[in-house]
Amino acid sequence: MQLSCSAMLRWIPVFSLLTALLLPLWNTAANAESLEKAAPGSKEAKVITFAYFPMAVPVVVLGETLKRDIILQKALKQEGVTIAFKTFAKGNDVLRLIIKDQIDAVMFADFPSIEAVITGDMLIVGMVKRSFSSVVAPLGTRVEQLRKMRVGNAHGSTSHYALLQALGSVGLSEKVITLVPLEVNQMADALASGTIDAFAAWEPTPTAAVKKYPGRFASIYRHISNSYLLVSVSLADEHPAAADALTAAVARSVRWMKTGGNLDIASGWALTAMTDFTGNPPSLSVADIAAITRNDLLDVSGAPLLSAVEVDKHTLLLKKFEFLKKVGKIPAEATSVKLRSSFMDDLLPRLMKNPAQYQLNTFEYAQ
Repeated sequence: MQLSCSAMLRWIPVFSLLTALLLPLWNTAANAESLEKAAPGSKEAKVITFAYFPMAVPVVVLGETLKRDIILQKALKQEGVTIAFKTFAKGNDVLRLIIKDQIDAVMFADFPSIEAVITGDMLIVGMVKRSFSSVVAPLGTRVEQLRKMRVGNAHGSTSHYALLQALGSVGLSEKVITLVPLEVNQMADALASGTIDAFAAWEPTPTAAVKKYPGRFASIYRHISNSYLLVSVSLADEHPAAADALTAAVARSVRWMKTGGNLDIASGWALTAMTDFTGNPPSLSVADIAAITRNDLLDVSGAPLLSAVEVDKHTLLLKKFEFLKKVGKIPAEATSVKLRSSFMDDLLPRLMKNPAQYQLNTFEYAQ
């Protein structure tokens, strides 16, 4: 039906009145929506992104346990915060996101921890692993026999540093071997097929290789390597209670795994996560994962507290810092000041002094 000109003219005042009444409401709704979008740091909008690596033990054990921590979820909810767990295969993938300020917490080995602190804004809170990077070779091989051999390795990594330490211990240098760039999950099979003559890697790759090919390979050199819990400066500054809750959850999970058969339960979760991540069951068993976790975390005195050695000016981290500059992983002009100031060595001790407040001995995990 078409309206005549006179009818349309009669409707104009009505439309004007409706517009006058509704426009403020529309503007109010639009402003509220824009405020919501403009305040991603507010409690209502904050989502903590927690990164970890399913193929790293005991990091995966801790990650899978934290995912199920109901006490952590309740504590974060009280702060208007939720947590998203994201899994990665490589440290470099996480480092790229850290530079963009898209990661709020991560469990990292020592070398990527240094990179995260220097190239991003991350703080070192606690220790979540103390183990070894190993050089693996055919049974009976000695380090001095690596001369002219093809050695699988990840450039600029913890295991690269371990390999250089191994060579230096017998008066050799990197120049006398051929480095073969490989992903850690390729190393065992490459060694078995003869593509390489040895490899250097962090756990659980050495243990998995020896188990997968029994009687063929052995670790011929080991170098100590730590992994750490890191949180972003923005999380610590803007949501300190959330940073406390997350750190408390790590300490709580360590205590939980030390009681009853809980370590086996957590190791089972880890095995499932490893299988889901790769699409194939790993060569490690639940018992293997539990043994590595016990040796590298639960039996480490004081863990997850940082030791005085780690924050001392002569710490191994500072030597590794210089190595990373040398291989171009961090800027040559970087100084150690930022690394030294990144240790939040007072956070965990503060929580440990208040176990009831932070529910360090109360356990509630979703099955």
